[in-house]
Amino acid sequence: MRRIRHRFAAWAMVFLVIPASAPAAEEMVLSKVMKEQGKSMQLIAGGIAREDYEQVAKASLAVIDPPHPPSTLAEKFRLMSFLGTNVGRFKALDGETKERATDLANAARARNGEATIAAFQRLQTSCLACHTEFRKPFQDHFKP
Repeated sequence: MRRIRHRFAAWAMVFLVIPASAPAAEEMVLSKVMKEQGKSMQLIAGGIAREDYEQVAKASLAVIDPPHPPSTLAEKFRLMSFLGTNVGRFKALDGETKERATDLANAARARNGEATIAAFQRLQTSCLACHTEFRKPFQDHFKP
């Protein structure tokens, strides 16, 4: 019973010290990752236009596993607080986007122009679904 009280006290302190809507001192890691994803999408579009399938495949891999700095525990709590019960939906949309990017990388490796364009369209649609649901609420919640 004592351990439960200590754990509860520790969690309570975290939420007292780190308010869910505290303004960020700097840009959140998720925002940085999304900017990098945007750059990858531009590289993909340019690669498709030039039929540079190697660039398309490489940029698709960056969508699947984007580089990003580690986020702080405080940022993770803030993001989880924002997502609340929608965390499953957010993860599902992220998983779908990674699947679509994998399909795109495979089509590009096969050097199949029509399949590459179709896979890119499905990837863009997947990105749009997440943005439609989460982008504006995220920006409104975390704006400086």
